[in-house]
Amino acid sequence: MKVYGYELKTEKFVTLKEASIACSMEELDKIIEFLQHVSESHKKAIGKTDFCHSHYQDWDSEWNQENTDLIVVSEFK
Repeated sequence: MKVYGYELKTEKFVTLKEASIACSMEELDKIIEFLQHVSESHKKAIGKTDFCHSHYQDWDSEWNQENTDLIVVSEFK
């Protein structure tokens, strides 16, 4: 597993050594639901493509520009 991100002010792309998620229990449940959706969705793409990706912002109808987007990339090598 590798975790990537952008610096807040410069938007410079960096590899992260560690990532922390600060959220409420409701938000945590929603992230878990998103990851379950991603797992099921990406499994359907195995054998059809080299990789698949999903954005939290596309999945969550309540997401707005002030929130962080979580992007999950699955590689099928």
